Amino acid sequence: MADTQVKDQPWGTYWDNEGKYQEQYSKAWEQLIPASGEAEDGWPEALRSISRVGYDYYNNGFCNLWREWDDGDKTMDSYYEEMVDYLRDYVPSDLYREFRNWLPTISYGDISWGGNGDDVIDRIIDHIIEGIVEDGLLEEELVD
Repeated sequence: MADTQVKDQPWGTYWDNEGKYQEQYSKAWEQLIPASGEAEDGWPEALRSISRVGYDYYNNGFCNLWREWDDGDKTMDSYYEEMVDYLRDYVPSDLYREFRNWLPTISYGDISWGGNGDDVIDRIIDHIIEGIVEDGLLEEELVD
């Protein structure tokens, strides 16, 4: 991939500020994601969407993404459902299916970070950052 700085493997997670394209992720967040509300359609909104889902996973254990009822039924909150659905057009279908299939396997209070398939969040971010860089959405001087 041209014009992208890749950290030496193994890399950590974007949550730990050690993602594969961490520098580009940080620049993209600074330049393309507003302080509140949705980002511009396309790659920027896809990045905001997966980052919000990742934030709820790593910071809250999906306590906001899932609504669990007394009868044990679990549904995705509509705010997150919209973001997850938005990703469908920006993520390869096999990766999107893996993500959708992984989400219901995680329950609040029953999370073991790493090794449970949560790397799918970072792989989606990798794909989105590659799209952002390839489409030239970052200011030139920031992608040496």
